Amino acid sequence: MRVAVLCVVLCILSLSGNAQKANLPHKAEADTLSTVKDTAVSDRPSERNPKRAALLSLAVPGLGQAYNKKIWKVPIVYAALGTAGYFFVSNRLEYAKLKAAYAQDSENTTGEFSEYYDLGYTLTDIQSAAEQYQTWSEYSGVAIFAVYALQVIDATVDAHLFYFDVDDDLSLNIQPKLQLSPSGGLSQGVSLSLTF
Repeated sequence: MRVAVLCVVLCILSLSGNAQKANLPHKAEADTLSTVKDTAVSDRPSERNPKRAALLSLAVPGLGQAYNKKIWKVPIVYAALGTAGYFFVSNRLEYAKLKAAYAQDSENTTGEFSEYYDLGYTLTDIQSAAEQYQTWSEYSGVAIFAVYALQVIDATVDAHLFYFDVDDDLSLNIQPKLQLSPSGGLSQGVSLSLTF
């Protein structure tokens, strides 16, 4: 008796699950399928070539993002490159100034000292500050290269994923299922169906 009630409940649940599937747009009937395909093809944007996006980004930073119709990323690319470039130039100028001051103070043939000597910096202080600015300028150079490489990678990946399906129609349905076992009896189970 329990098996019969369970079979009826499982049949009702599976029928209700199938009734819900009939309303999905991708499960349309044959006469409406042609109109669905026509509108989908006409709305489809032009194709994106990842190789072209990468080459455009290599040639001019941000051009690959513009090619992929992601114009909002272009200011981010230039802001990151500009920031890294500013720190590179700023640190290189400070390094050159400290290096010249060190050379002037270490030779000291004319009796004139640098502005750093007048502020109380020793030769060791000037040398360590110069080394610090040189290290920071090298880090800034690496940052310029990293931002440049990341914008090329971003344009390439964005072109690859241009047609990635993010539709709401992706679903996983779990339904109860009855099957005949090899011994001739009914066995209970669960049916998984992935719709995409």
